[in-house]
Amino acid sequence: MPRKTLPRRGPGTRIGFSAVLWLAAFLIAALVLWPASVRAQARVAGATELRDIEFEGADVFPEELLRAAIHSTETSCRFIVVCWFGIGRVPGRSDPIELRADVIRLRVFYYERGYREARVTLDSSRVDDAMRVRFHIEEGTPVRVASIELGGLDELDAADGRAMLRALASLPLRVGDPLNLLALEATRDSIRSRLQNLGYGRAEVFAGYLIPRDSPYVARVTYDATPGSRVYFSEPEITGTSPVSPRFIRRFLSFEDGDPFSPEAVLNSQRTLYNLELFRAVEVRPDLSRSDSIVPVVIRLDRGDAHRFRAGLGLSTAEFLNAEGRWVARNFLGGARRLEVRARAYNILAGELQSLPGFETSGEPYTDLSGSLTADFTQPWFFDRQNSLGAGVFIERRSLPDIFVRTARGAYVSLTRSLGTATSAAVAYRPEITKLDAADLIFCVSFTACDAEQISVLREPHRLAPLALSFGYDNSNSLFAPTRGNVLRLETEYAAPATGSEFSYTRVSGEWARYGEPFRGLVLATRVRAGFADALENGGTGLGVHPQKRFFAGGSNSVRGFGQYQLGPKLLTIDPVERLMDPIAHPDVPSDTVFGGCSAQQINAGTCNVERLAEERSGLFDTRAVGGAAVLEGNVELRFPIYGDNLRGAAFVDFGQVWSDGQYMRLKDMVYTPGFGLRYFSAIGPIRIDVAYNTQSARQVSILTTKVCVRGSEPCTPDTVLDGVQYTKDQLANTRELVSLGSAYWGPQDFWNWDRVQFHFSIGQAF
Repeated sequence: MPRKTLPRRGPGTRIGFSAVLWLAAFLIAALVLWPASVRAQARVAGATELRDIEFEGADVFPEELLRAAIHSTETSCRFIVVCWFGIGRVPGRSDPIELRADVIRLRVFYYERGYREARVTLDSSRVDDAMRVRFHIEEGTPVRVASIELGGLDELDAADGRAMLRALASLPLRVGDPLNLLALEATRDSIRSRLQNLGYGRAEVFAGYLIPRDSPYVARVTYDATPGSRVYFSEPEITGTSPVSPRFIRRFLSFEDGDPFSPEAVLNSQRTLYNLELFRAVEVRPDLSRSDSIVPVVIRLDRGDAHRFRAGLGLSTAEFLNAEGRWVARNFLGGARRLEVRARAYNILAGELQSLPGFETSGEPYTDLSGSLTADFTQPWFFDRQNSLGAGVFIERRSLPDIFVRTARGAYVSLTRSLGTATSAAVAYRPEITKLDAADLIFCVSFTACDAEQISVLREPHRLAPLALSFGYDNSNSLFAPTRGNVLRLETEYAAPATGSEFSYTRVSGEWARYGEPFRGLVLATRVRAGFADALENGGTGLGVHPQKRFFAGGSNSVRGFGQYQLGPKLLTIDPVERLMDPIAHPDVPSDTVFGGCSAQQINAGTCNVERLAEERSGLFDTRAVGGAAVLEGNVELRFPIYGDNLRGAAFVDFGQVWSDGQYMRLKDMVYTPGFGLRYFSAIGPIRIDVAYNTQSARQVSILTTKVCVRGSEPCTPDTVLDGVQYTKDQLANTRELVSLGSAYWGPQDFWNWDRVQFHFSIGQAF
């Protein structure tokens, strides 16, 4: 078998000289516009800079927590890039009185957390014109909790008493922990809250501890509860301004007249009413000052705007300039019903922006104006306050660059049930008429339908009508830039003739994201997405999974080392008449060696050898992603501050792969793409710039083209090409009949290659 030559270069987004100039201009502007207040602070006459603060001997608590406990600050860097050159630093200030107070603060810090013998001394030294401070800490032996007793449970009934004893295992303070006074108070508050949620609304809990003289490192903790008698909700009094009747408001409360009192029910009711978006402010105030068993409740409402309109503009390397508008009626036809109309357009000015570095370079029809128009109706109370009914209609034109353009119109109906403050489940039915505008090879690969008649049928509109089940959980602390919490989404679809669909398939997908702060100011964000689709036999057209239900990966919100949807199975295509018939000389090989120069007969027979042409002249070929039936991708991203609260950086590693079939899934096929980025938090959301590096090696990729025919013949089919006739390209035309030209290695061979760099610009966090 002949040895294959790997290519020197492959497809990718180049960062050329203009991009380098752009980055240099950005850095220069950052230096010129550096806030004057920071520079002035460094020039304060007579001040001593506090260059560094160290904590020697601190093993139990992280330094970040100790730094937060003191008032003195060390020199910090607001802009990491320029700080490397010795500028852009924010100097720390040294105050001898404040430093001595910090010694006391550290002693109190340790004492409150059970380290009562901790000793802290201060040592300072001068380096040039600055000061270095070292706190010497001897942590000592902590006082540990030997036992925890909860008294007063004899006043409860048996079931409530057992529930409270079980609760001790999940409270902040546990046996064996250091005697943390903060955890002691938090545990007291937790016990009282649990008693109140059991109906003992006036419960009180007193905390205490004993450290024996003969055992100075052991503490016995006691909690004495006085639950009192059960109390019950009364009929709530509703005041203020409201567009709906008091009877309707009561339907959304988590309690009724006569229910046992619960602070949790009060909080849930307030949250539910506020989420209706009918009110500017909601207050649910119980009155526990009375001595009887009835708790009066007053609900005060402040009416909000009945209608709302929002519009915005965005810019990204995948969708160019995009615009969105949204109009909402929050009390449509009364009863807190909601009507929302959304319009979105993208690929605006695509032709003009394509010439800029990093933007997608797909041609028509993928860069034509696209968008959607949607009307959604929501009935918030449907047989139960936890249920909501949704319905809507939509029309859209969606472009997946170099894959297909989808136009669709349809409707949906859904039933959503709230399972808690952060959890919901839904069932939905979404029938639609969809039509694809795609290259013939998409149909050939996606449906194994490669002849002209089958492709003609597939270009016609088709019915898709899946039945979907979904589950969502979101306890993250922010919509646009979370720093803590989890987001989980699961969805499964089923389509068959019984649901009214012309395509029969099952599709399961899930996504999980987690956010945390390992250190103050640093956010570690992780995400995993997986999906699987399978065509059902003996149903529908028998043509497999519809392309819009296949999985694609790559792009600014996926694996960022690849262009939009370019990760996974792909094909190469080439224009046979314009690019295969002319011989192309290579400057580095003998003059008699050429690439291309195929005859019409070779093209139609599939014997035109384009392997070297693909390796040496990659720009002549177009890459076409075809998606797959299985996907696994993920991201690990560390987000850190650079300057103030608005400018942050990110270092990330993305990974993933798309497989044509689930049975071929192999973890060794995963591709890893590291990178870094900047985020500027503006009024319209985080403006994001990411640069990622594709580490994937060159891979063997199939090459498809179309057969040719003699121009002017009727019909113009490959049969019009005669054997033995030497045709020129002016005499030939392309047909729509596909032919395979074998395969070639595709992608850069050298590990350090600019073709491996991918640039993304968009608005919003990656996930």
